[in-house]
Order: sequence, then C-alpha cells, then structure tokens
Amino acid sequence: LLLLLAGPAWGEDAPAPPKADPLLIGRYPASPDCVVDADTVRLVESKTSVRVLGVDAEEVFRKKEDREAATKDFDAYAKAKRGESRYPVKYGTPAGEAARDFARKLAEGATAIRLERDAAGQRAKGTYGRLLGHVFFEKPDGDVHLALELIRSGHSPYFNKYGRSRRFDAAFRKAQDEARKAKRGIWGTEGPRHYPDYAERLAWWNGRADQVARWRALPDRPDHVTLGTPGANDKLAALAGKEAVIFGTFERELPVKSDDRRVFLMSHERGRGFPFVIFDPKLAAALDLETLGARYVTLRGKVTLYKGRPQMVVESLTQISTK
Repeated sequence: LLLLLAGPAWGEDAPAPPKADPLLIGRYPASPDCVVDADTVRLVESKTSVRVLGVDAEEVFRKKEDREAATKDFDAYAKAKRGESRYPVKYGTPAGEAARDFARKLAEGATAIRLERDAAGQRAKGTYGRLLGHVFFEKPDGDVHLALELIRSGHSPYFNKYGRSRRFDAAFRKAQDEARKAKRGIWGTEGPRHYPDYAERLAWWNGRADQVARWRALPDRPDHVTLGTPGANDKLAALAGKEAVIFGTFERELPVKSDDRRVFLMSHERGRGFPFVIFDPKLAAALDLETLGARYVTLRGKVTLYKGRPQMVVESLTQISTK
C-alpha cells in the first residue's frame, strides 16, 4: 500500500536524477569588484582567482615608474621592456587598463558568475592553483561571455598559446577577424597605446597551438602522457621502467647540490613537476633553455623512479623535441 501511495518514484517509471553538467565548474555570487584585470576574475567570497580562458589582455600598470615612462615615451618604454628577449614579453600598458575597465563594465548588473570548462574532464585548476575557466556574467537580459566580448571589442587577442579552444575556437576566430578588420582597440592605431608586436605574438601562439593540435590528434596510448592532466600521475607510475612519450611545458632548471648532474623541471602540478635529468655536462650545455621555455616540449625515453617519484634520464638531444 505504501508503495502504491508513493507513486511512480518507487516504480520503474521514476524520473532519473538530473546528471551533473560535465562542463560546469560552478556558479558564484557576483561582486562589483570581481574583475581584477581583463583576464582575471576574483570570486570574492572564496578569495579565489580565475584565469579567463581564451584571452590574454595586456597588463595594467603595477608600478608608478612604469606608468610615468609609458606616458613620457611609449615606444622607448616598450622597447626597454622587451629588452633582448627573443620572444614578446608582458608589461603594463594603457590598453591593459582600458581592457580592465571594459571588463568591469561588462560585469555591471551581473547576478552571478558562471565558470565552465573548455572540455569535459579538463582540470579546473592551473599549475599555480588558480581556477581555469570560461567566464559568463549572468544578467537578467542574457549571459555575457567575457572572453568573446573582449576579443570582439579589440581589447584582447584570441589566446591559443596553450591550445585552441575545443568549444569556442570558431567563435573566437570570427570575433578576432571582425575586430582586426574594424581596427578596434589593439588592432588599430588610435586609442590607448598597446603592444607593438602582435604579429610576433600570434605567430608564436599559433605555432604552439599547432603543436597541441598534433598531439591531440595522436591515438590515446598508455605510453603517451600529457603532463598536468587528470590521470597523468597514474600513467607515470604505471610506466616506471618503460619507454614513454611525455608532452608538456618546460618550467625551469632545479638547483642541485651536485656537479655530476643537472635537473630540469617540466610543469605538471602545483608543487610537483616532472623532472628530466642530464648527466653529460656537454649535453646539458647544448640545451637552448629559452626555446624550451617558449615552445611545447616532447620527451622520449624510459621513465625511472628517484626516491619513489617518476623522472626521465636524457642521454641524447634526440630525446627532446620542440617541434
């Protein structure tokens, strides 16, 4: 009798519980001061920072002397900031502050901030502990996709340095083409001063995006490991004593109190990288660390354990590729 009175919830026709959205990271209260800069949003209640996917707006000024130098002679300021670097660098600009102000305008009136992944199963946090996500300002008259509007308005390029967006690549490309044709913001010669080297930046980022695309196109294999992704640690542990192909970004050389080896670190997880070790001093000296840091890196070799942690010993430069 109780089962009958309870209705269909007890029977075969009971509705299934709603499935969790695999793309949704969460919804959070909106705050008037949630925008730190154009590509960084702070969840005020938890004091957590979010790195906005798809954009890389110019920096805001952090130092008084930088603002003064840029105001006095922007071209000389930009040249000094670039220095001798082979690759473009980041620094504060008037365009960065304009982008921040534009993002703050977009956030006005938002009732919530919705964060979404770029792909199901993708990690929600970066190496430095920040959340990584597409940011949507939920408003009574419709949602605002922060990255899309920044790109369309010419306040940021489409940032694909870490791979093209799986969900919004076509939309971001279209928005950037529209902004460039209209010479908006960073694509024009009027308005706030901005980086002078976007041709270099886009070529650099597109080259890295092509590397990621080639890696993604490979069949999923047990001996292929993408550092920093869910399940990578289990894969590395299972590969101890076996040949593997490791894909990721170079971070830095570790200080080692020994003259018989040099240890280099690939980015993996916060507080835990993947090391590769070189015992031959001539081989280590031949490494182009600036290129390693600018490109994606593929390591090929046997995974070994050192004090219980996976690493790779490199005995030939053929084991390291930035192509």
